[in-house]
Amino acid sequence: MKWDLTVFYEIPDIEKIKKDLEDIFKRATNFVEKYEKLINENISTEQVRNYFKEFEQLMEDGLKPIQYSSLLFSENTTDKIAQQLYGISEQYGSKISEILSPLQSAFAQLSEEKLDILSKEIPEYSYALEKIKLEKKHILSKDAERILAATSISRRDALSNLYEKLTSSYKFKIEIDGEEKELSGSQVRALRRSPDGNLRKKAMKLFFERYKADEITIGETYNIVVKDYDTEARLRNYPKPISMRNLENAVSDESVEKLIEITTENTKIVHKYYKWKAQEMNEELTLADIYAPFSSSEKKYTFDEAKEIVLDAYYSFDEKAGNIVESFFKENRIHSEIVPGKVGGAFCSYYTTQIKPFVLLNFNGNINDVMTLAHELGHGLHGTLSQKQSFINYHTPLTMAELASVFGEFLVFDKIKNELEGDEKKYFIASTLEDTFATMFRQNMFARFEIQAHELIEKNGMASFEELSKLYENELKIMFADSVKIPEEYTYEWSSIPHIFHTPFYVYAYNYANCLVIGLYQKYLEMGKKFVPKYIELLESGGKDSPERLLNKIGIDITKEEFWQSAFEFLNNMLNEII
Repeated sequence: MKWDLTVFYEIPDIEKIKKDLEDIFKRATNFVEKYEKLINENISTEQVRNYFKEFEQLMEDGLKPIQYSSLLFSENTTDKIAQQLYGISEQYGSKISEILSPLQSAFAQLSEEKLDILSKEIPEYSYALEKIKLEKKHILSKDAERILAATSISRRDALSNLYEKLTSSYKFKIEIDGEEKELSGSQVRALRRSPDGNLRKKAMKLFFERYKADEITIGETYNIVVKDYDTEARLRNYPKPISMRNLENAVSDESVEKLIEITTENTKIVHKYYKWKAQEMNEELTLADIYAPFSSSEKKYTFDEAKEIVLDAYYSFDEKAGNIVESFFKENRIHSEIVPGKVGGAFCSYYTTQIKPFVLLNFNGNINDVMTLAHELGHGLHGTLSQKQSFINYHTPLTMAELASVFGEFLVFDKIKNELEGDEKKYFIASTLEDTFATMFRQNMFARFEIQAHELIEKNGMASFEELSKLYENELKIMFADSVKIPEEYTYEWSSIPHIFHTPFYVYAYNYANCLVIGLYQKYLEMGKKFVPKYIELLESGGKDSPERLLNKIGIDITKEEFWQSAFEFLNNMLNEII
């Protein structure tokens, strides 16, 4: 299935899109001229309310061409027009951020007392004003903010785009069933689920060694991304680099540290599982085998079959949720085909409250792809329901952004599991555990690696590809211990993790969200249909309040250590079902 982007523009008309972006830039300039001097202790409540409303409309209009360019580029990173549009939209995005940056500094100059008064008098934007209070000490002078905004296009964002272009261009020649084939990165990674153990190992060796071949480019790119991010965090007076992401995610440093600590303590679940899997398969496992199917004839799904499974699960949960998910298919807002130049992985894109979300995935037809479809459509459900909010309250922090997606996976998991029995059921639970390990323990491992990599680069001024690979090897040993063998090429795996390049410290959000979802899903299992309206209301809330307060409304207390531990007990119980 391919998506239809004509809701944005009929065709990728460079001149038309450039003109739209230029108009937005002019509107942004006028907006700043209107409000910059007004933002002081004497500004009225009505003026602040009007400021927010005008800002929201400016963003709604301005993000339309930027989102379109991003989707077009994701569809084919080698297309010249897509590349040009992406470059133009990035350039204007940076210019618009630069011109708007003085307003952030102006709000940061308001006293806490003034912000408290405004928050009470403008309840629809109270959380936005609360966040300004929290960010005050991290917002720089007008000139400094302007410089950071102006240079964003040529700093870590530009380097992460270079990394994306480089790695998306990789082609892999590999012999399968006596025939040499040329595969994309996504197709090679899919071979981890091949029933042929030799093919799995050969494919992953080929995959990671391709990244190692570009070690100078990738290693230097990562070093510069880290230095750029850490320099900004230091300039903004954050105690440590990850603190900048934590504040953006509306979580404390302490809670993230506790989550990482608790997850690491529970890696014994992973060790226990893979020792069982090795016995079940009667072979010594390597990291190339952690997703190996238990049966030599792994079931394949057509896209239409995957669609029906996912729709049935969402409709069984709630008719409104089912209707929203089905609209993605009816309105051609999914790109699932594997084509040359397309970015790897999967995502759901939603920028504004006025254009419905779009989903990209690379569908190979295995059960993991069915779950990925459920995952991304969960994002789509969240992005659609939260359009009830105005733009400022629309987007959630990363820690809540994965909530609906993982919940959607659990819905599909239960639907499929209840239709199976015997070994088929056992191995499906096992496969789901593997995917959950990937989004909890592996993401935790990535987070631990990132923290140490940033510390090493700060301490020594740089870290070589080999040094970073050694750090990563140590983390692999902590996660897997002696349950699987670690091939040398897997120590290069860090270089293939796009998140650490384009959004430093993103990865722990997956683990955070998974723990949250397990808590939510247990509530659903306890309450049944009575839970559904509460869940829908949570998704409709978008980012209008802090995660802690939004979750408290449905009986989740994220300040308690036992809440996080309960997620791992849930996983251990799943494991005990099959062992």
